[in-house]
Amino acid sequence: MKVTNELKKRKIPIVKIDKSLDKLDEQILFPEKLEKANEMLKKIGLPKQWTTR
Repeated sequence: MKVTNELKKRKIPIVKIDKSLDKLDEQILFPEKLEKANEMLKKIGLPKQWTTR
């Protein structure tokens, strides 16, 4: 009980990073989706930021 209460009070979560995922940094996992997204960005472009002030 004490441990769960301490974890709930923490503002920063405890996260363990898996170093074995670093090998996937340079790989393109979904080339079709990447190609489609790049085409859409070429046609439409990035969304404009809306300013309310």
